[in-house]
Amino acid sequence: MPVVPITSSEQYQKATEVLDRVGGTYQGVGYKEWFLVVSEAQYKALVEAGVVATQDSGKDSKRGKKSRKTGTA
Repeated sequence: MPVVPITSSEQYQKATEVLDRVGGTYQGVGYKEWFLVVSEAQYKALVEAGVVATQDSGKDSKRGKKSRKTGTA
């Protein structure tokens, strides 16, 4: 599940408006830093509405066979 950082109260208000239109459940977490835990469909709706910018979904992009550094002898 994507985690969306919230940087201002205006962004939070816009995000909740979009999430209410999309439906489903989401969870707010954090005390000093705010985050919303949303579903994939909700995250896509937030991106399309311009509430959040696209971000790496926490996956390591350098995983796989070809990610290894080749050593020079």
